This record gives sequence, structure tokens and C-alpha cells, in this order.
Amino acid sequence: MTNWIKKLFQNQAIRYIFFGGCTTLVNLISYAIFRHFLGIDITIANFLSISLSILFAYVVNKIFVFESRTRGIRELLVEAGQFIGMRLSTMFIEIFGVVILCCVFGVPDMIGKLLIQVVVLVLNYVFSKCFVFKDKTPKEFLSPEELLEKKRIRRCAAFGFVIPAVVVAVSFAVNLVYPFGDHGVLIIDSLHQYLPFFTEFHEKLVNNESFLYSMGGGLGINFWATIAYYLASPMNFLLVLFPKRNMMDVMALFIVLKLGLCGCTFSWYLAYKEKGKSYFPVLFGTMYALSSFMIGYYFNLMWFDSIAMLPLVMLGIERIVKGGNGKMFCVSLFYALYCNYYIGFMLCLFSCLYLLVQWISTKGLTVKKFFTSALTFGWYALLSGGMAAIMLVPAFLGLGVTESAENKFPWPPKLYLHDASQLTSQFAFVEPINIADHQYELNAFCGVLTLVLAVLFLLDKYVSLRERIAKTALCVLLFMSFDTNILNFIWHGFHTQNGLPNRFAFLYIAMLLVMAHQALWHVRYLSGTRVLIAAAVPLAFTGYSWWTSLGDREFYVYLATELLLTVYGVLLLLYGLVKKAREEKLFKRVLVFIGVVEMAATAVYGVSMNGTVSRQTYLDDQIAYEKLMARNEDGSSFYRSDIDSTRMRNADMFMGGDGVMLFSSTMPASTVDLCKALGMEARTNKSGYVGLTKLFNDILGVKYVESRTVTDRLYQMEQVDYEEPLALYRNDNALSIGFMVDSDIKDWDIDSGNAADVQNEFVALAVNEGPLFTLNQSIEMTDGGSYDIVIPAGMQAYLEVTRKTEKITVSTPDYTKSYDKYNDHLYDLGCFDEDEIATVTCEFSENQEGSVTANVYICSDEEYQMVHDKLASSQLVTDSEDGSYYVKDGKIRGTIDADQDGTLLFSLPYDTGWKVKVDGKTVETYAVGRSLLGIDLTEGSHEIALDYTAPGLWEGTILSILCLALFFLTLILENQRRLIQIPLEEGMEAAIPLARREEEEELEEEQDLEE
Repeated sequence: MTNWIKKLFQNQAIRYIFFGGCTTLVNLISYAIFRHFLGIDITIANFLSISLSILFAYVVNKIFVFESRTRGIRELLVEAGQFIGMRLSTMFIEIFGVVILCCVFGVPDMIGKLLIQVVVLVLNYVFSKCFVFKDKTPKEFLSPEELLEKKRIRRCAAFGFVIPAVVVAVSFAVNLVYPFGDHGVLIIDSLHQYLPFFTEFHEKLVNNESFLYSMGGGLGINFWATIAYYLASPMNFLLVLFPKRNMMDVMALFIVLKLGLCGCTFSWYLAYKEKGKSYFPVLFGTMYALSSFMIGYYFNLMWFDSIAMLPLVMLGIERIVKGGNGKMFCVSLFYALYCNYYIGFMLCLFSCLYLLVQWISTKGLTVKKFFTSALTFGWYALLSGGMAAIMLVPAFLGLGVTESAENKFPWPPKLYLHDASQLTSQFAFVEPINIADHQYELNAFCGVLTLVLAVLFLLDKYVSLRERIAKTALCVLLFMSFDTNILNFIWHGFHTQNGLPNRFAFLYIAMLLVMAHQALWHVRYLSGTRVLIAAAVPLAFTGYSWWTSLGDREFYVYLATELLLTVYGVLLLLYGLVKKAREEKLFKRVLVFIGVVEMAATAVYGVSMNGTVSRQTYLDDQIAYEKLMARNEDGSSFYRSDIDSTRMRNADMFMGGDGVMLFSSTMPASTVDLCKALGMEARTNKSGYVGLTKLFNDILGVKYVESRTVTDRLYQMEQVDYEEPLALYRNDNALSIGFMVDSDIKDWDIDSGNAADVQNEFVALAVNEGPLFTLNQSIEMTDGGSYDIVIPAGMQAYLEVTRKTEKITVSTPDYTKSYDKYNDHLYDLGCFDEDEIATVTCEFSENQEGSVTANVYICSDEEYQMVHDKLASSQLVTDSEDGSYYVKDGKIRGTIDADQDGTLLFSLPYDTGWKVKVDGKTVETYAVGRSLLGIDLTEGSHEIALDYTAPGLWEGTILSILCLALFFLTLILENQRRLIQIPLEEGMEAAIPLARREEEEELEEEQDLEE
């Protein structure tokens, strides 16, 4: 028996399985201790348990499984580093997989961890066998040139990451960004949208909550669609390592890292193409990562994972056209699509055009190679989209219910501009665009040197004419798209962009840099005349622009550009004259140094122009909210809370509340329409709290309102607490998340008139009462006018402004507040025991003429109370001592005693993802008022259960798994085919890789060129 066991353990696979099982036990037991005994959240518990198992696995795999022998401490550290590095990738897969199984598919965490072990075990064996404990290849078999090539490529990638990352970090420090001051870099959408989304995602990670749904805004949203649009980057799982208070700071760190990643991949791409012959790739990687596009739009940090994949996608296409496989193309495009479908779409469109460029540029492209590369490209492109389907399908369906789905194709064709002013966006020290009202605004600066080299590329006789034509044509097409409405619309995903123009400019920058890099390599072989022409053309254009004020730039923009063009022109001329290797190396270093300094200076300038926000101001609100809720929550049923400030659009979610207000590109159009119809502040993809009547505060379950306005009573709610800087107001009449109404509510038309008409119709259909609101008076307001409004005793009064103006100021006995720009909605004037006076003042915007109508509606407080009591008579109970009833994100359990047949109306947006069960049986759902969720319910007591699954999630998941399997199957079959087709060289047991042959052919061509 002992001999049999010894013989059995001579089999490496058996040893691996045995010790793999031991490693799995270490992993599972330590996870159970961290998770269930110490109470650590899923992600951190997973990280700690996997770290312990990795250390255990390295020791047993080295000694017992692969019996690896290392010589010296250095080789041991290298081997251990490789092992840990490979296991880190599977660590991410395990952490990611467990979180997805738990927070998306609702699998218990221990079961999810067990299931994911199968995948991890297989991948760990492959990585260990093929990459770590393999037969060592002595460096003696590599030539000095090959060693230098690999070293330079690695260094270029490293410098390409470090330089942009350090420059951006220094730029933040100069602007006193935390921890160097109390400033934050999040501006515009990153402040109003992304910071609250990141905060919500952090809380879901920490508390093991569902990723599918969130009650944090918009009455409830499909959070998986939000993740697909804003949060899909794997880097975001690192949020769990930081406190909630530091989300703004972590996002700034992510910006630094992601811009560094963009520089890294672009530098690596060019270094790989030129075989590590210089450090020019570092310069161009820095130009890419610190371009005005990156600096102007860095607050859209969810784009940059996908943008960093562009160089890899390009290299993957080049390999396909040369006869290689499409592995790199597929994986990089999949990752780009997974992280951000929006930028991923642009990459897909660009990939098709770049494939065409490569076909035109490639010498000796036969019909067979053409069709082979076309099929390879098409197959791998389909696989990349299919593997990302778990994100793409839900995102597509989610966006299909937003206002973005209503975009119309622009016609007729037109140009935004009729001059060459967009070219001046490539001048030095042009202030980057971070938000604009015009479609033609452009972030295209990527170094003044590119202006010279772009012209030089056209004159470069060492690049084939067809290649110059193809690449220049693609560059021109991209540039034309900035100024042409139809092309612009297509590049933006068949969507009219809003506020962030020309989001595809990074593609133009990348193409320009690739061409510039190619031209720079041939400067030494080109005549001085060609170099002079290349420098003279941009110099002349800059001078003309300065003379005519083309682009309307500051004088220092033209001056700095002229000076830099002169410096670069002189350097390139001198570079072409040098003969000695030492002098050549010096000029290369000088050129790289000047270029990097230029990009660093413009980056610091750009970050300063973008501006910052006061970090503590927003944290004060968050801290105050948490303290107020801790003191006032009674732990009973679900409620909503809102803040009446518009300083941050998604303030409810950021502070940790469940509210009405929301700003998101994934917000359903029907929710926005409902808010508009009720008289709330709302427009495309946005809604705010202001404008709710007391009745609909109750209906939507708004129990608390926080405000910086401190008074005894606000919005007909009593102040119950205060924590600097917020006062807390409570609505004791807030209804449950579900309540019974008459079935006639199915006929509610939210387009039936103004806000008063819509609410009157709701009352009539829901409880057969009303009309509740009546018109008391109308006022024609003119610019600068101030108007008194009498509020009758015992009457609720609401002011409706029918057209937005520059500023509206409302003053009542309760409060005085001013509202800028978007102010065409209702205002709660209050309700008092005696007649009172409110005052409204109106200021018009520039060029606004005529008058603005303001209507005053009143409502008897007694009649309101009667309507409320009827609505409150049969409500869904969602709290119980044993915890069997509750409201969670995407899951609701409760009971209701219906006093008659009717509609159970939920204050949730209607969504096909909701599955509702009554007494254990699934029932049909329908939309009430085109926006709220309703079901039919009979008289009596019922158990109610609601569960949410993002539409398209299951279909997308199945498609992703299928395409992932097809991808690996394709790689296996393709590898076998290549081993058969590629002849073996004498004395070698492995086939020469095709890529190696191509490199040797290119080396021969370059040697011929030098000769």
C-alpha cells in the first residue's frame, strides 16, 4: 500500500491535485474565519484568505509538486515573484467571481467561493506549469541585442507609466488636492454623478448588497446598468480597501493610475514595434497620456481603462493582417467593451477602419491573406463582444428606456464651422475643454512636435505612398468628424453628445502620434529640405492664425507654439546632420527631454485651468446626514429622504439615503417624465427634489428632508434636528413603498396638463376625490419684478413658474431661497393658520424678452388630509420583529390587508426586471402613469414579494460564458494548426513562432534602409 501511494505521488498531476486541495482548504477555512467569526466583508476576507493560500501554495508547489530548484536568493525571489504574480491574476478572478456570484446572482458567499475554486484550480495549474516552474531558459541563449531589446521595451513601458502618473500627481499637489490640501479634483459629472455612484458601489461591496438595484436615487434604479456605464472597471474593487470618507481621494488616485496606464500601453506598443531601439516611445506615450483630451476629460475616469486598450487593439489588428492570431485584439477589445461600452463602441468602429488601413498599407497582400485576415478579425471581434455581453446586453436594454434612445439622425449634413480654427486646438497651452455648449469644441493637443512630424510623415519617402495615403486619410476622416454633424453623431454611438464634445478625439491623437513616431525614425535619412518644409508649414499656419486671431486664442498660445516649433525644427535639422553614435544618442535624449517637459508643463497648466472643489464641504454634508439619521431613525419601515440643495445632483446617494433626486445617463425617461409632470425640477437624465407637493411627498414616501435652510418649518414639515450644516425636517404622513388605490388608476395620464391637473387626476382616479388643487391667481412676471402673493389661511399654496429665467427668488414666512437657471417648476409656499404673504422676484437671462407666467395653486389642508387618509388605509407592511419583512435593494418582502379589490401601487419606477409574487404566485405587473409599478390585488390579506433582475442579465451571462469557451477553443485549435503548418528548424523541437519570423524580416528591411 505504501509503495502504491509513493508510486501514485510520482505523478505530477496527482501531487498537484492533492496539494491543490490542501491549498483550497487553507483558503476556505481562513475565509470562513475572517468572514463569519471576525465579521470582515467579503472582498477583504477573500483577499486575506487568498494571500495566505498563495504563500502556502508556493512552498508546497516548489518543494513537492514541481520540485523546482533555484540557484541563489535572486533566482528564488524571481521565481516567487512570478508565482505570486500569476496567482494575483487568479486572485482577482476569485475575488471578482465570488462578489459577482453573491452580489449579482444571490449565491451565498461560501457556496460561491467553492464554485469558483474549480476555475481557479485549473488556471493555477496552467500558469504554474507554463510560466513559473518551467524549464528555465538560460539568458546565454539570447543575444545581447535581444536582451537589450527586451530591457528597453520594459523600461519604455515603465517610464511611459511613471512619467504621466508623476506629472498628474504633481499637478494635483500644486493645486492643493488632498492630502496636500483640502481640494478635490472631481468636477462636473464626476462630482454630481460618479462620486455618489462610487460611494454607493463601495457600500455595496462592504455590506455584501445587491449590484442589481439601488434605492439611492430616482425612486430606485437598475444599478447593473449604472455599473455597466460607470463602474465596470476591475480597479473599482479596490474601493473596498478605503473608508467611505475617502472616495473622492481614491477617485483622484485612480485618475493618476489610469493616465499612467494609458502612457504605459502606448509606450509599450511603440517600443515593441521599433524593437526597443530607443526611448522615443516614452515621449509619445507621454504625449498620449498627457494630451489635452486626457487632461480635459480626466474626470470621466470610467473611460480610461478602455482608452488604454487602444494601442493593444491596434497591435492586435496589425498581427492579424500579417497572418498572426487575433488573441491580443480579442482580449484587449473585450476588456475595453467590458469596462465602458461607450468608448468600446468607438474602438469597434475605429478597428474596422484601422483594419482597412492595414490592408492598404501591407505589401504583398494576397486575396487569400485578405480573406483570412478578414475572417480572423470578424470572428475575434464577435467573440470580444460576446464575452462582454454580461455588461453589454443589460447596458443596451437599460439605455433603451432612457431619453438617449430618442435621438434622431441629423439631417441634412452640415459643418459646425467653416474655417480651420479647430486646428488651433493643437497649439501649446490651449486651455483644455472640460464642458462646452458647442459641438465643435475640441481637445486635440498632444505636443507641438507632432505638428512638424505630421507634415514630415507626408514627405517621408521611406514610408510607402499607399501607407501614407491610408493613414493620412483615416486621420483626416477623424478630423472631419469633429466638424461634421452626421459623422460626429455616428462616432458618439448614434447619439447627440451633451456638454462633452468630440469624445472620440483620443483616436485622432493616437493616429497622429503613430504617424509622428514613424516619421521621427526616418528624420536622419531625409533631406534637410524636407525637414525645413515640415517645420515651415506649421510655423506659417501658426503665424497666420496669430495675425488673423484664428481660433480666438490668447497671445501666449500663438507665441509659445511658434517658439516650440522653432526649437523642434532646429533640433530635427541638427539630428539629421549628426553622424556619430554618441551625438545621435545625445540629440535623442534632448528631444525626449524637451518633449516631456512641454507635456508636463501643459498638463500642470491644464489641471489648474480645470479647477478643483472644496473637499470638506461635501464631506460635512455626508457626516451631518449620518449623524442626523442615527439620532432619528426608529428602525421601522422603509422611507425616503432627500436634500433640497442642488450643489450635488446625486446628494442622496452620496450621503447614504434613499431618495427621489437622480442624475444618471441610465435614468429611465419615464421617471424623468413623471417628475416633470408632478412639477418637480427635472430635465434630460436629471431630477431634483424641489417642486414636490405635500401630497406627493407622502405618496413617494419622503419622510425626511435635509436642508441648509434653517427654520422652524420647511415644505410643511417640522424641523426635528440639526447638525451643522444641515437641518432635518420630518414628514409624519409619508406612505409605505406600496399602498392600495382604485383600479381606475391604470388610466392616469401624466401628460393630461400642468402639474395641478396631473395631481388632480391622480386623486380622482386613486380615491375618487377632488379636484384637490385650484388656480388662485396668475401673474405675468417681467424682468426685475417683485410680486406679493396672498396665502389664504388653512390652504396649501404652490407657485408654478412656466418658463425658466436667470433667477427666481421666493420668500415665504418659512424660508427665502433663490433658484438659478432651471427654475420652471413648482415651489411650496407653505400652509398657515392665518393669511400670510409670500414674495417672488424674477430676473431674466440675457436677451430674454416678454413676460413669464407664474400661477398660484391652492389646496385645502382638510381635503388633503382626507385624501391622505384614504391612501393610507391599506399599506404594505415591510417591517417585522423576526426580519421576515423588509425592503432591500432589489428585494422587498411585506404583507398587506387590502380593504377592497384594486391596484397595489408601488412608489417604484416600472421596470420589466421586477418579478412580483402574491402569496407565492407570480402576478403580472404594469405601468401606472407610464412610470410607477402596479399590480392587481384582491381584497384580503396577502404576502407580497418583489425580486429584481436586470433585464438582459441572464441572456448576457449565458452569451459571455459561451463566447469565453469558444475563445479558448479557438486558441487551442489555432495553436495546433500553426504547429503543423510552421516547419521545424533543424535541431529544435519547437516551431518558430510566426511573430519571430516577421520581426526578423522587419529587421532586415531596416538594415537595408540604414545602408
